[in-house]
Amino acid sequence: MAKASNKARQYKPSTIRRLDTLSANQCAEPNCNRMLVAEDGISIVSKICHIEAASKNGPRYNSDATDDDRRSFDNLILLCDEHHTIIDNKENESKYPVILLKEWKSNHEKKAIILTVESQPLSRHPLALNKVIDAIANSLDDFEDVTDAVKAPNTETKIAYNNVIRYSPIIKEMSLYQGQLNKVYTEIEKQGSARKFIILNGLQQIYLEIKGNYCTLEEIQKHADSILDQVREKILDKIDHASNRIIDIDLETINFSLLVIIVDAFIRCKILEEPSYDS
Repeated sequence: MAKASNKARQYKPSTIRRLDTLSANQCAEPNCNRMLVAEDGISIVSKICHIEAASKNGPRYNSDATDDDRRSFDNLILLCDEHHTIIDNKENESKYPVILLKEWKSNHEKKAIILTVESQPLSRHPLALNKVIDAIANSLDDFEDVTDAVKAPNTETKIAYNNVIRYSPIIKEMSLYQGQLNKVYTEIEKQGSARKFIILNGLQQIYLEIKGNYCTLEEIQKHADSILDQVREKILDKIDHASNRIIDIDLETINFSLLVIIVDAFIRCKILEEPSYDS
């Protein structure tokens, strides 16, 4: 049992990075203003907390979950030391159920995305999209050509059709940057590069591989947000292992650029399902 608990705490680097990026450097407890990086700007004082416990003796333990489930992004939340201690106190378990902590996490991440959009990271790093596009294209494995999908006629229709919840406000915010991304793609194509094709079809193949774990449309709709998480995590892992890692752009801007690219692929129906208009 100790071995299983250990694996549940072996977090992937991409998972830690996503937690940090979506924390806005603040505890996820709604009324807490404590920062997660100390005043020296270097020391990390945040605590990674399991929403469903890492071991059977912890609070909110789910015996049906695997250790990969327990260490996944969806099951982790960043808190200050005090609130981490409070919610992990078994005596407080009924006060802090899974549904409440997931609500904290979702609302906090939406807030972080809005703050990121308002900070206009692409204005600070005008070549960020180009560099992230290069990194993704160079990191994608060879893939078979897949069928081209039409652009979804209405983004909100596709969001509703796939039952996207947590990512819904993110998609709406990031769709504003689709025009900027298309300009970058157009310039790249003028130079004779197939990077747009490689990325869109590579993302579609990644989605199709993930989709294979879900047998029906109902299951895809039930797990739509998790599927988008998995697409992001696979791309981040590929970038991490690529030979041309991006070293001159901050992680917030890299993650922001990646979200722009993934939302564009979602709108083009390369990720998740195209709405059915059959009567």
